[in-house]
Order: sequence, then structure tokens, then C-alpha cells
Amino acid sequence: MSLSLKLKNVPVSPGVYLMKDAKHKVIYVGKAKNLKNRVRSYFQKGTGDRLYTEYLIKHVVDIDFVLTETEKEALILENNFIKQFKPKFNINLRDDKNFLCIKLETNKDFPYPKVVRQKEDDGAMYFGPYASARAVRETLRYINDTIPVRKCRDNAFKSRTKPCLYYQIHKCLGPCCGLIDRAGYKTLIDQVILLLKGKQEDLISILRKQMYEESKQLRYEKAAKLRDQIQSIEQTVEKQRINSLTFIDRDVFGYYLTDNDVYIEVMFIRSGNMEDIASYRLSINHTTIEEVFRSFLNQFYSQTRFIPSEVIIPVNSPDAVLLEEWLTERKGKKVSVFCPKRGDKLRLIEMAQKNAMNAYKVSQTQDDNYSRTLQALKDVIGLRNLPERIECFDISNIFGKQAVGSMVTFKCGMPDKSKYKRFRIKTVDQIDDYAMMHEVLLRRYKRAVEEGDLPDLVMVDGGKGQLGVALRVFEELAINDTDLLALSKDRGKSGIPKGEQGEQVHAPHIPHPILLPSSSPVLLFLAKIRDEAHRFAIAYHRKLRDKEYYKSPLDEIPGIGIIRKKALIKRFGSIEGIRNATINQLTEIGKLPAKLANEVYNHFHSAAKT
Repeated sequence: MSLSLKLKNVPVSPGVYLMKDAKHKVIYVGKAKNLKNRVRSYFQKGTGDRLYTEYLIKHVVDIDFVLTETEKEALILENNFIKQFKPKFNINLRDDKNFLCIKLETNKDFPYPKVVRQKEDDGAMYFGPYASARAVRETLRYINDTIPVRKCRDNAFKSRTKPCLYYQIHKCLGPCCGLIDRAGYKTLIDQVILLLKGKQEDLISILRKQMYEESKQLRYEKAAKLRDQIQSIEQTVEKQRINSLTFIDRDVFGYYLTDNDVYIEVMFIRSGNMEDIASYRLSINHTTIEEVFRSFLNQFYSQTRFIPSEVIIPVNSPDAVLLEEWLTERKGKKVSVFCPKRGDKLRLIEMAQKNAMNAYKVSQTQDDNYSRTLQALKDVIGLRNLPERIECFDISNIFGKQAVGSMVTFKCGMPDKSKYKRFRIKTVDQIDDYAMMHEVLLRRYKRAVEEGDLPDLVMVDGGKGQLGVALRVFEELAINDTDLLALSKDRGKSGIPKGEQGEQVHAPHIPHPILLPSSSPVLLFLAKIRDEAHRFAIAYHRKLRDKEYYKSPLDEIPGIGIIRKKALIKRFGSIEGIRNATINQLTEIGKLPAKLANEVYNHFHSAAKT
């Protein structure tokens, strides 16, 4: 069906629309209360209220629709589609993996705070997510220094026969050895929960009552420990306190707008305490700031994160009321989303705006440094293009086994991990790094040529040999506009003392390699890219090697999963013990069903006969 015919038959219903380009790739996802009115508004001249409408429509050749019962369902579905298709004209918040939670298994007898990435419906309590691993580490360190809960993992906790060092230094009360009962330990966990909820004042009141009670009972040593604990918490509260605020949970947003990007700052305030702060840099793609915040907020709270009682934003969002309803439903209590015009809340916005501007200044300093480095790289090597996008390759293997290749991408001097690629070598089964590099480069750039997705500069780890391989691939694929270089160690051939040796840069257009000194900013930049490619290749190689190393004969038997495999090895001691076991022993000691015991026995003994 043609686009014009689809526009005539747009349904009058809530739903989601997916705009596609000539390659049938989704380039924009939107939601609407009335699809017919919303979609048609894009194609009516002079009625577009967003700056990028005209620019967007030039690329649209097809539109699909997904109908929903309510606008709230459309909001959720829009977020899911943005994550799935990553459309180029949408604001795409890609930070799921950066957020960590603290898990407390209160349904167990002696829980301890642990770090996890995903929340599960398992009866445990979750706190966070936190914007950075540093924030999680500081929170756990504060808890462990303040409250003597266990630190050991479950395996160590179950097998321990005497208290560890933490018990000796009074940082744990020894639940592993029965030195504290469940009721006493639960009191400690309640204190941890109050800290994680940001209710330090409530905890201080409880501890102060306990201190007075211990003092009345003439247990002055315990009272002194409680006093020190109270002082530690009070010092932390004093550092975090924001003046003129009530004790409420808030997320405060600010932004700083440039020509092409917007810097968004989020302050996480819990019970009046500044618990954490997070920064985001997003491309605006000709979008208004109102549309940026609409899309950003919808994605921000669609992730697994704590929902505060108030969300304070610097601009009026078209979806503010809808977002309120959705967040209230998820939290189970009233959530307010508003844009303040005066008072303390406006001062919070101004604080967030100031932090966003500072984030921009910091990034500009980094960008300026990288711009100078990229220009220096172009001048020193004599490149045709300013290398704003660089792809670097490396090979990793041991005697030709588990051979892999890696490709890392740097854009404007920074790693772009969404463009990283891993290659498992398919055509080379011996030690031949040149052949492996040829396979990887051919696979990558055959597709890149078809998609018109070539970088400014291709870099390989190695010397003239690797450069020759890359040059041959470029000739095979008729790639003429992309620069090429190789980076290799200076092995002392230049006559420079060993401690002062740098590295050599090889390029097709220069007869002799360029020796860069070890202090050169250009070399430090190239070495950073090369080392990242090496790290990425090694990580993949180790993953394959470990998978092969830990492969067990039990993996080949249907019905033997991870849990049964661990149980069998624990009961029989080793694979050899399982191999020597009779069917009766597999049934009685191994706790296997009779049919599965026969299969295990036959697997080992039929293999032995052959």
C-alpha cells in the first residue's frame, strides 16, 4: 500500500506509528492519543509545531501503525519500540547497563546487601538503581562501616566454622557461627533498610534510645559504640543535607542546550539528601527541547529504577499528566510531575541547570583536546581525511585455536561501544595472523561498502605485513576514500635507547615508517585505540577458551542441566567418580531418576567401548 493511501486510512485510535525510510528501516517512533490527527499533522504544511518535522518527512517513505486500547499503553509500547529499533530521529537513552541496584534478601535469615543489575520478583528488597558504580561502592562501604552486618558470600557463609577477620575488628557479629540470633540480626537489617531508604534521622532516633537504655543498664562500652555510630551517621547527613527542603524523595532535572546537543543533569534527592547525580549528552536532531524531555522522561522511567514522589522538570512536557498517571500506577502512590515557576523548587532547577552547564564545559574541554589531537594526527601522518571516525582491528589466538578478531570504533576521539564488533575466525585453522586479518577485514568492509558505512580511518595492529593485508582488501573492494595505517612497536631498529623508544606508524603513502616519541599526544591517542582493540579481542578469546575449558562430558547428556551437573560432581567428587559409578549408585547417591541414571551410565560406558 502506498504512503498516500495509508495516510487516507489512518485509524482514529490511540497507538504507535513507525516511520520508515527507503530501506524499510524504522527512523522514527511516536505515539498518539488520536493516530489520524497526529500522523496527518506531519504532512500538512505550516502546521508542524516541531522544528525537525520538515527535515524528518523528507526521509519517510512508509508508515506502520500499532493500535492500543489507551494512550498509556501507547506510551509503554513507544518506549519498547525505541529500544528495539533505535531510530535515528528519536532520543535514544542507552544507559540500562550502567545502573546498579542493592539487593537485600529479607526473606532469608541472615541477608547482606549485594549488588545486582536486574530486579526480580523473588521477595527481596531492592534499592536504587544508582547512577554509577562509584555511588554503589560508597553506599556499601558506608553501610559496612556503620552497621556490623555480614560481608561474606553465601558459599563462604555456609561453610565457615569460625569467625573471620571482620568479627575480630568488630565489623561483623558472626552470624555464620551462631554468635548472634535471628532477632538480633534482624535489628541490624532494619537499620540497613533505613539507611538505604535515606531515613537517617529515624535511625539516629532509634540508636539514641538504645544508647540511653544501655547507659541506664551500666553497659557503657555498648553505649559508647552506639554513640560513635550515631556520630558517623550525623556527619554523613550533614554533608548531604540540602537547605530549605522538606524530607521528600525528588528527581530534579536540568539541561544546557547547544547547537547540536543537549546536556541533561539529574539530581537524585532522597529524604532531603543529595544521594547521587547523573549526566547525559543527547543529540537533538533538529528537535525542540520540549520534545527532547518528553522522550527522555518516558524512557528514563521505563527502566528499572526507583520512582520518587516528585519529578521536577525545567520545561513543560506534553506527556506530564500521562507520565504522572503511569508513575503513580507503578509506584502504588501519588507521583507529581511539574515545572516550577518560583520558590525552592525553582532554585533546585537552577542548581541542576548550573550542573548541566558545567558538564557541557567539561565535555568541551575534552572535545577541544581531542579536536587538536585529531588535527595533529591528520597533519603528522598526512591523511586525506580528518579522522573523526576510526575503526581499529586486532587478532587474538593461541597457536591458531579459538582465533578471534575484534573491531573497536572511536568517534570524535571517544569510544563508541555500540559500534564494536567481534569476529570468530571461520576459514583459518592454523597459525596465520595475516590470513586471519584478511578474513576479518573482508567480512567487515564487504558489508560496509554495501551499506555505505565506511569510516574516515582504518587502523590495524601490526607492521608492514598487516598493512599490506589491509591494503589488499581495500583494492579487492575498490575502497579509495578511506585512510589506512598500522601501528607497531619500535624494536630498537631506529637506534634510539630502549627506554626512549616509541612506536612506528606505517601508511601506504609513506615509504618509511614514522617514529612517534613515547610522549607524543598523537601516539598516546593511537595507542589508546590499539590497546582497546587488543583488550576487546583478548576478552572474547578468553570467553571462548573458558567455554571450551569448562566443557564437561555431562553437557552432552539430555536432561543433565547445570544444577544436576553440580550436584553429581559434588556427590561423586569428579567426572571420573561419575564414570565409575554403577546405575544403582547414580540412582541412590546421585539422586537421579532410573531412566536418567541409565542414560548417564550408557553415555560413559558406550563411549569407552568405542
